[in-house]
Amino acid sequence: MSSSEPTPARPNILLLMSGSIACAKATALISEWTKRGHKVRVACTRSVAEFVGAATLQGLGAEVVFDNVFTPGQVMEHISLGRWADIVIAAPATSNLINKLSTGIADDAVSTVWQAAYGQGKPMVIVPAMNTRMWRYPATQESINRLKQWGIHVLPVGKGKLACGEHGEGRLPEPLEILQMVDRLLTFDPSTNGQRILITAGGTRERIDSVRYIGNMSSGRTASRLAEELTAAGHAVTWLGAEDAVRPGPVARLESYYSFADLETRLQALLGSGGYDVVIHAAAVSDFSVARVESAGHGTLEHGGEKLPSECGLILHLKPNPKLLDSLKTWSGNPALRVIGFKLTDSKDPQQRMAAVKKQFDSSAVDAVVHNDLAEISQTSHPFYLYTSSLQPVHCADSDVLARKINELLAKRWREQPDEVLP
Repeated sequence: MSSSEPTPARPNILLLMSGSIACAKATALISEWTKRGHKVRVACTRSVAEFVGAATLQGLGAEVVFDNVFTPGQVMEHISLGRWADIVIAAPATSNLINKLSTGIADDAVSTVWQAAYGQGKPMVIVPAMNTRMWRYPATQESINRLKQWGIHVLPVGKGKLACGEHGEGRLPEPLEILQMVDRLLTFDPSTNGQRILITAGGTRERIDSVRYIGNMSSGRTASRLAEELTAAGHAVTWLGAEDAVRPGPVARLESYYSFADLETRLQALLGSGGYDVVIHAAAVSDFSVARVESAGHGTLEHGGEKLPSECGLILHLKPNPKLLDSLKTWSGNPALRVIGFKLTDSKDPQQRMAAVKKQFDSSAVDAVVHNDLAEISQTSHPFYLYTSSLQPVHCADSDVLARKINELLAKRWREQPDEVLP
């Protein structure tokens, strides 16, 4: 670009702030966005002034600081700000603000701006910040889930030492994480880069009778995060999850399944259309289904129907299920389908772990494998290792890092250099 040509305008950013000690941390966003050439305007609840003043916000680069819907000459500001913005970000978003936004209360500058901006087709983001117990409060969690269903992007809370001195989840994410999310939402062009992705999630249930089943402990949480992150990156994601699995925020399509047979049927139907470029098979699929149920007092019983008697012991006869992963490419109407499998091991022996990963490559025609091991999973840690055909592991500290690495694989590596190892 020559010096005589005008610099392309950067997207307008509207930051909504609610009263929290994390306001001081969030002000770094204004400064950084301004340095990058964005125009930034801020709407605040009145309590924000208890932590940071309007003069500070303007000094950092905010063109406008709107905190009172009744200010003379600004009675339509809540409407005009929503029209002006290219993206709306609530950071920090307190428990009070999140619950107000989900229930439709609009009684201050921030909540009225939010409602007026909603539905205009622009990204809207919530960045929570609060004490751990406030974050886990049932109403707050219900509000978060409701906002996700409405198409709102919700960043995961940070973990560590909180302002109150406690340790736990609820910290405002680091400014760099917020900046990266905003960059992805503003710059990714799905018309040229987006792919059609099918993600399976959760665990199958094999009926014994009307109230009992054989299942597993998979929550679907990892697949939910992958669906959210890959949707935010511009991909068209279909989430095919167990009925009780953790559901993601807004994705292109939501489907559910119950049993192995149910999941098999739905995969065949979805893939047969040829409408997918990638399958991420994260579901925990049962290796066995119930073939027959016997009772010492009643002989062979019909399973899967009425509640079986409990006064005597039961003998379950199980039959092995075929590996769904082995058939995904066969079922696909798209011959160029890429498949990412998941492999969970329970061994401290590195050689056994590698052997399990290699076996999946050899037997299931997968293009990549996500491996984790039970020995490394805890309440505070859940690392993954992403393998391509080179069998060189890429360490991913959590599901968010895993999503970014998979997105990088989809967007660049498999298109340009299919065998290149991820850094």
